[in-house]
Amino acid sequence: MSIYSDIGLTTSSKTSSTSSASNSKKTGSDSLSQADFMKLLTTQLSYQDPTKPVDNVEMVSQMAQISSLSGITSLNTTLNTMSSSMTSSQALMASSLVGQTALVNSSSSYVTSGNTLSGVVPTGTEKVTDLNLSIVNSAGEVIRQYSSTGTVTGDIPFSWDGKDSNGTAAASGNYTVKANGLVNGVSQDLTAQLYGQVESVTLGNTTTPTTVALQGLGSYQLGQLLEISK
Repeated sequence: MSIYSDIGLTTSSKTSSTSSASNSKKTGSDSLSQADFMKLLTTQLSYQDPTKPVDNVEMVSQMAQISSLSGITSLNTTLNTMSSSMTSSQALMASSLVGQTALVNSSSSYVTSGNTLSGVVPTGTEKVTDLNLSIVNSAGEVIRQYSSTGTVTGDIPFSWDGKDSNGTAAASGNYTVKANGLVNGVSQDLTAQLYGQVESVTLGNTTTPTTVALQGLGSYQLGQLLEISK
């Protein structure tokens, strides 16, 4: 009997019978599990020679290995619990977004005839003079224009009522908002940001982020939402 047989491990033999048996069927494992590792360390300590006890430094090292293994296992359990908790919290938060309105970095949206389109033109700290907005259809035609005089700054809100310059409801389709103004006396194109209603939420996992589907705007990750409002 040996230390290996006591913990359920076997040693290889050079006899032909053992070799042929191992070649015909392999039932063991090539790696040690946590339980195997713990059993190996404790059995090794019980088999030490009383006349040559294990060195104190070696003993401390082995005990440290056992403590480290236990700590890692506990940490993994804690992380798994935190992950489950965060997933549940994210699911609850995501479900509450349905029906609300979110602002994203997009200047184009699909608009159903008779509906409106709103958003903002962020100017930051820049002072913009003579701000102009153009509503452009998928054919590149400008169907509505808005102009303002004076100087504006910050996030400039806008809303299109879905009608062309003749007051007729525009057909359903993709529309783009183009903005332009004078910054320090120089004409400059500005970026528009649009609002969209949250239609659905797709929960993610450790490798896939949670996404929300915005009406007319497509899908966006939670981190891409600039603002959420009712």
